[in-house]
Amino acid sequence: MTSKTKALLIKTRRRLFGQNVGNNISVFQGNGLDFAELKEYSYGDDVRKINWNVTAREQKPYVNVFNEERELNILIGFLAGGSIYFGSVRQKQEVMAESLALLGLSAVKNSDRVTTIFYDEKVDMRFKPTKSPNTIYAALEYAMELDVLGRRADLQSFADFLVRSVPQRSIVLLIGDFYDSADLSFLAAKHEVYAVIVRDRFEEDPFFEGEYDLIDPVSGKHHSLDLDGDVVSKYKASLARHDEAQREHFLKHRIASTKIYTDEDPFVKLRELLK
Repeated sequence: MTSKTKALLIKTRRRLFGQNVGNNISVFQGNGLDFAELKEYSYGDDVRKINWNVTAREQKPYVNVFNEERELNILIGFLAGGSIYFGSVRQKQEVMAESLALLGLSAVKNSDRVTTIFYDEKVDMRFKPTKSPNTIYAALEYAMELDVLGRRADLQSFADFLVRSVPQRSIVLLIGDFYDSADLSFLAAKHEVYAVIVRDRFEEDPFFEGEYDLIDPVSGKHHSLDLDGDVVSKYKASLARHDEAQREHFLKHRIASTKIYTDEDPFVKLRELLK
């Protein structure tokens, strides 16, 4: 594990498992448990379930007893295209990796089962369903060290694959930059879908003019372009149309979404998305 990955893992764990009560929070709400009754503490009971208010009142320890609710099936999809190899503040790939770690560790902390899939035009890597944080650590390391150059993230292909291959209703969290258009209606009809859109502000509002040699991170081809204000304006208008069409598609099919820029804290945006 590289030093950068270790630092990101420490940061993520501190946000979710900090010693201060204010930091010990999850991006997912609830704990998968339904309160049933109180009972007097007996040897072997989980001390974390002690009801301190009742214990103080009765002057002897009582614990909360819960009915286990059906665990959530969480699927995290990492769209591994060459376009995420970019960032004016941080690499989009790094922000996506941090988002994956936050979501995965939050789900594990919530006692839910997590599956992580890396996808370009096919399944690149699949981490099997788990409740172990060690598997999330491995997925984070894979996300940080994955060479995405030369890859194309096919969102439509991924959505179709999930419709075919995930039989049980799940919470599907798709992480990518979402420059690809796709019909997610069938996926959203079968599962609860969330889109985590990771962008760099410079992509949406480029502020340079002149002659440049640009490299396509997917095809690897060089393109010599003479960029002026008119070309940039047309590009921004085209991207705005794409994003508006995507937003309307998400609203129509009840797909919740958030956009995280590379200069923002993913935790805050994910917390707002899932609360």
